[in-house]
Amino acid sequence: MNQIKYNSNTKLVIADVDETIADVYTDATPEMINELNKILSNGTVLFLVSGGGLQSIRERVTDKLDAKLRHKVLIAHCSGAEVWGFDDTGNINEKPYYGVYDEKMTEVQKLRWREIVNGIVTKHNLKVFPAMPKPKFKDITNGDRLSVMLVDRGPQITFECPNDESLRSVILADLELIYKAENFPAHAKLAGVFAVDNILEGVNKTFAINNVLSNNELMAKLNLPLDILDNPESIEIWGDKFHEVGGSDFLMSKAVPAEVRSIDFRDEPTEGFAKGYNIVVWQGAKHLHEGLLEYLQSV
Repeated sequence: MNQIKYNSNTKLVIADVDETIADVYTDATPEMINELNKILSNGTVLFLVSGGGLQSIRERVTDKLDAKLRHKVLIAHCSGAEVWGFDDTGNINEKPYYGVYDEKMTEVQKLRWREIVNGIVTKHNLKVFPAMPKPKFKDITNGDRLSVMLVDRGPQITFECPNDESLRSVILADLELIYKAENFPAHAKLAGVFAVDNILEGVNKTFAINNVLSNNELMAKLNLPLDILDNPESIEIWGDKFHEVGGSDFLMSKAVPAEVRSIDFRDEPTEGFAKGYNIVVWQGAKHLHEGLLEYLQSV
């Protein structure tokens, strides 16, 4: 039986979205939304930190939350390129709390970025589709290995390769060669289980969390103590990839004291975890977003 119990002292939850709150390109379930509303109604702040795009996260998760509670939610999208919040009526703010896309890239570089990505598509004869749930994609492409989803989120461009995960290593290698040769302010990384994210140089989940936790005005607005990092028991992290090497959610753990509890809802071998960090694996009957729901319903 799993001994992980919900920490009622939690004031801030920092959570991944895909395969943690909801399945990839799929809406969060009504049951998950109900549990998140309960947490928010108790005064806890929910900070969503994701490689996904803002519009997708809103449509699949935050737009479904109680509008009166959304002011307790933050969204760091595109691996932390921007952080957005909501006003007291539940409407998204007119501007992000911060955004680095225009700082990191000129307009010429933004155009060049799309040229580089389109060049990869041409080189490998890729057949491009928009984002959709994995089962639907596999069905309409009939498993064709060269069929990919290509998602341009502005400050992040993502290839999704559900039909052939080995294809992403080829794409990654080509992109990194180009970025290095051109000294381009972006880099490519493996993400999820079948994606390649092209992200702005210097931007990641650690960067996003550090920006928020060091913003005293924002912390006060959210009614979070400015010394929250001195109280690790008041923070909890939810995710599904915490290995020290290649684990995108470990970047959330690195932004806070090592004593903060990070719950891994993927059944990952613990040998890959960094020593000294309080990372625990959920051992319930279910995993990923279904495991998180199981955890929340056990409260």
